[in-house]
Amino acid sequence: MELRVLEFDVSPFVIELIPLLDGSNSIERIESILEGSAGFSCKSLENVLAIMETERLFDTYPQPEHPSANKFERQERLFQEFASTFSLTNSPTQLQEKLRTSKVVVVGVGGTGTWLLQSLVAAGIGRIEIFDPDIVELTNLNRQILFQPGDLGLAKVDVAAERFTSIDENLQVTANRRRVVAAADLESALRDASLVVGCADEPDVVVLSDIIAEAATEARVPHIVGGAYGGNLGVPGTSIIPGQTVCWQCIRSQTMNDHNRADFLPLKGRTRSGGSIAAISGLVANLAAWEAMKILLGLPLALSGQVRELDLFTLDWRVRKLARLPDCSCEAPQ
Repeated sequence: MELRVLEFDVSPFVIELIPLLDGSNSIERIESILEGSAGFSCKSLENVLAIMETERLFDTYPQPEHPSANKFERQERLFQEFASTFSLTNSPTQLQEKLRTSKVVVVGVGGTGTWLLQSLVAAGIGRIEIFDPDIVELTNLNRQILFQPGDLGLAKVDVAAERFTSIDENLQVTANRRRVVAAADLESALRDASLVVGCADEPDVVVLSDIIAEAATEARVPHIVGGAYGGNLGVPGTSIIPGQTVCWQCIRSQTMNDHNRADFLPLKGRTRSGGSIAAISGLVANLAAWEAMKILLGLPLALSGQVRELDLFTLDWRVRKLARLPDCSCEAPQ
């Protein structure tokens, strides 16, 4: 849904009306207060309220009279806006509960994974399961938000689990110090998962995305795959809801020759890993984290059925919309 700026030419009584719409006044009381105001009539009031409702300008779930203090208060205020804007059936408290009862599986606890996980845990995700075979190295410290010099040599997943439970003592963490090399490696983790996100680059992003998509499609679990960054491009990935959106294989088939990759002639193999910096890692990862939260909350998605590439210098987007291939069985609408 595209958000719009609305402008209305209104009668003078509408200016007086708006402050009265705080949830404490009945229609009868409002009519009594506005009696005699310029342009007012019961019918005109009815018309104004109908337009405001159509344009979703009312809070669907007003603030409680005595809100209880909790660390998600500001977040629930945002959810209140979402509930009204998108006509959700869930209250802000129920949306927060959705996060608490969700389980997110993340493959890779590095430059992307640490930032994404930090945001999801801070938002109140109830359970996470993480996969990564590596230890913390000195070169991780410039961009991987969880790790400190004292963590050098320790398993990334173990350090991450400790950090995350210090953020949320009620969080349930399952840490797997191993590499995901086949769909079967994720079978157990996905049995009760709400979402799986690929954040690793070994053996490479495409191969890992193939593995995750195969496992997640079989388990009917939403997944975000294909994310990466390097040089001047950042790709937050593609979100896939089995049975509802275009699948990874459709996307992969249509993008495998993007940037004329098929015509490239390799003259020399890669001799070192690509460069990275925290600002870029955090930017790309948090775009994916926001998409992950929208999947869990049932909000409109921004990364499904397309590939988005962000120019990290100009911040311009290159967007390529993609449809289901005619011979694919992924059930996505044509």
